[in-house]
Amino acid sequence: MLPYILLADHDSGLCGSFVEELDRHIAYAEVKTVENGKSFLSYLNSRNWDDLPSMILVNYDLPDMKAPDLLRTLVMESRYVDIPKLVWSCTGQQRELEECRMLGVKTIFQQPAGLSDLEAVVHQIDHLLKAELSIV
Repeated sequence: MLPYILLADHDSGLCGSFVEELDRHIAYAEVKTVENGKSFLSYLNSRNWDDLPSMILVNYDLPDMKAPDLLRTLVMESRYVDIPKLVWSCTGQQRELEECRMLGVKTIFQQPAGLSDLEAVVHQIDHLLKAELSIV
């Protein structure tokens, strides 16, 4: 099984574009998507330890939860501690970003507004994922 990124975002167009872009540039990993916080937590809770994602990317502002709410749940479970957590946000407010960092978020991105932004995010994720998986 390939390593994978779990993406939680309610924007199906952005999710589809992210999957396509990741497939085009990162052949060694795949993406699984969920559309809200409840689905995100349910997905993770249903996975065995060895079937957890290699990385998590969450939209800060999901319809039913904010990223910090999800992150607080994850820090309570030891099996999620070592999974790198990333967030993207369309507002980029400093208070939001600091709260996410305090809850273990490794990197915060500006939510991609177009293809060039998305390519830049995927490029950064590629570097992070290679480092995490010790791929040269």
